[in-house]
Amino acid sequence: MNPSSTRAISTDSTPDWRAQADCRRPGRNPDWWFPTGTKTRKDREQAADAKAICRECPVAMHCATWALRRREEDGIAGGLDAEQRRSIRRRVMKVQLSSEQTRDVIRAAWAKDAQGPLVDTYIRSTRQGNDGHVWWRGLKNSYTVAGRVFTPAQLAFEVGHGRAPQGQVKPICGEQFCVAYEHLTDGVVRWQREHLAAAS
Repeated sequence: MNPSSTRAISTDSTPDWRAQADCRRPGRNPDWWFPTGTKTRKDREQAADAKAICRECPVAMHCATWALRRREEDGIAGGLDAEQRRSIRRRVMKVQLSSEQTRDVIRAAWAKDAQGPLVDTYIRSTRQGNDGHVWWRGLKNSYTVAGRVFTPAQLAFEVGHGRAPQGQVKPICGEQFCVAYEHLTDGVVRWQREHLAAAS
């Protein structure tokens, strides 16, 4: 393979994949996928929201690999911004990644982006209390971050555990409104604890 080639980045030959893209739905503004920069909070939030829509799109991987092959330099495509695409292209050329390995790198970038806005919101919206407790500053019961709706406890759980909670999120510290993620459990964690306790 020519080291300057991105031939390893391939996409399935679905002829009409663009017609299935969420960004092409009626009422969507195409400009939303082209933030004017990254310096202002508004631009960063716009990019995060566009990427969140991309990550849920049925043809996100087609779009991401298409943009990589075409060396697209502008806007959000397939949930990746221009800098992410440049970084992936450099990696593809340096290590000569296969198509599947390239897709894995894209998925990892999506996962990192999905976590970033949650962490930022958690840091901005909480304050450290005594005895390891953490308190949410806002009064609302739900918050929309990167296109998803969370309660404070759900957001804190996902930040700390790296996955969306299953079932109700409850603190184990005795403080009803504590959002220290190490104090939070979901249905899976509680089930595991109960079964470990029963086995010992």
